[in-house]
Amino acid sequence: MTQSAPATEKGATRREAILEAATALLLDEGYARFSARGVAARAGLRLSHVQYYFPNPAEILAELLDRFVQRYSAEIRARFEAPGSGEQRLHRALDFLLNDEAYRRDCGIFMLEVASFAARNQAIAEALSRYYAVYLQGFENIVKTLNPALTPRERARRARQAVAFIEGMAMTRPHMGATGEADFSAREATRAILRLVAAP
Repeated sequence: MTQSAPATEKGATRREAILEAATALLLDEGYARFSARGVAARAGLRLSHVQYYFPNPAEILAELLDRFVQRYSAEIRARFEAPGSGEQRLHRALDFLLNDEAYRRDCGIFMLEVASFAARNQAIAEALSRYYAVYLQGFENIVKTLNPALTPRERARRARQAVAFIEGMAMTRPHMGATGEADFSAREATRAILRLVAAP
């Protein structure tokens, strides 16, 4: 993890500016062109200022990955917790995961480009582990809501299967035809996961 920001308003503001600049750089240029020097230039700061808060670029990326998790797990939870039947609630969450343009853009950067660095960097690997812990816990809660009769062990197993199914769809969808033509629309995904959750 990165070092704590100083307990000053200026320090917190500068740290936030660094993270905002890093996000913009990552989304605009991709992981291959990401650097602390580039972040400093975007933020209008000296390189030494960036390195004071984040000694190496991997720590910036780990922080951004954590923010990605917090933001989008809250989005998914809000969609599932809104009123409606279990099927309607699940469909809202899956439609967001599969079709929201901002989420798909950010996911492409964080889960394809940044996550590929996890094997070589402990900070990224730990952030990725936190991502999947939050993701799986969120789906365990969804599975519990949809089928309260499942044991905790079975609930966890089906949550893992649901996450693997969703991630597989998200990865292969661009190669399976235009939107609306693929066999795994959010509606179809909802039905498949409902069957998975309901199976004895």
